[in-house]
Amino acid sequence: MSSLRILIADDHEVVRQGVRTLLARRSEWKICGEAATARDAIEKTRKLRPNLVLLDISMPDLDGLQAIPQILKACPNVQVLVLTMHDSGEMATKVLAAGASGLVLKSDAGHDLVLAAQAIEKNKPFLSPTVTKIMLAQLVKTSTPGPSPSELTSRELEILKHLAQGRANKEVAAALGISVKTAGAHRGNIMRKLKFRTYGDLIHFAIRHKII
Repeated sequence: MSSLRILIADDHEVVRQGVRTLLARRSEWKICGEAATARDAIEKTRKLRPNLVLLDISMPDLDGLQAIPQILKACPNVQVLVLTMHDSGEMATKVLAAGASGLVLKSDAGHDLVLAAQAIEKNKPFLSPTVTKIMLAQLVKTSTPGPSPSELTSRELEILKHLAQGRANKEVAAALGISVKTAGAHRGNIMRKLKFRTYGDLIHFAIRHKII
């Protein structure tokens, strides 16, 4: 049975209490701590070693986007799920590029939060469906001829799928039985062939072409 350890970081106590109530649906999950500031979240991540940090993007002392890489540095095995009121594709892209594994709108938390935690527990990224629809609409609206999956080899497509699910080079290498160096080389080739600059570009491509 899973024993997901969760740290809740939000500057509003009522939100933290609401999140606790939602997560209580899964008795095997444990809330190991709470933080009211981003810096406190970083410090408690270092001390408590949670598996998952639920992080509000708008914090009083440090922007959540700046806090994400510091949280990941404090505990390399932790995953970050962002809670936000900002229902924009641009925000989702920034969150993923910063290293988070997913994003849940606070307005959708009642339905999506547990689903998101379950997905991330399985090393799968999660975006609130509302945000995904917005991102897809933006892609369609600004669509111009771009890279195609046909430009990649079958191995590169396989690796792209793993990367789009939030897996690091080490995890991809273990899953496919290749070296970390080889996984990194494939990742570089994919980014170069498709002319990607950020991880967010990769996520957009994978969603648009139904790779994930």
